[in-house]
Amino acid sequence: MRAISRISVTAACLTTLLIVAGCSEDSTSEEPGDAAASDSGSLQRDEDGVKDDGSGDRQRNCQVKVTTSGAASVTWKGKGESVQPANGSPAAFYLFEDESGSVQVFASGGSIQTSAVITVDGATYTTPPEDPAGITASEDGTAATVDATAAGMDGDEVELIADFACGKGSKKG
Repeated sequence: MRAISRISVTAACLTTLLIVAGCSEDSTSEEPGDAAASDSGSLQRDEDGVKDDGSGDRQRNCQVKVTTSGAASVTWKGKGESVQPANGSPAAFYLFEDESGSVQVFASGGSIQTSAVITVDGATYTTPPEDPAGITASEDGTAATVDATAAGMDGDEVELIADFACGKGSKKG
């Protein structure tokens, strides 16, 4: 039963990752508080650093720090993003990508529970959605922190520590 939950979560996370990757074509380098400028003029930011691309989704730039130990050991730092989907499922999700992997954190909303997923060198580890202990993910897309154990399909575990600071003022490192 637990393997089915992990498979479902992994599939949902990978689907979300593909959707986010396909929808985030904004390659501009504006800072979160700056007014965005694009050729079409359709991307705008409000005073809280929220981007509005007209889809109803609310996006913010984030500063992210990630460390893991255990089955996979990484230290990542850089820019990520948060998204509040217009449909509310999840309430918000946070995404960071590095050349060797990625982290997604989900704030409970709709049928999605608070959880985190990390992929390192092709191996995926998830926190149990039925136990969000150690994960705090704001439903408003402004911050997420993780200090939790994530398990892989083969039973290997990583201790995941992640911090997402999003929106205006998130450019501080």
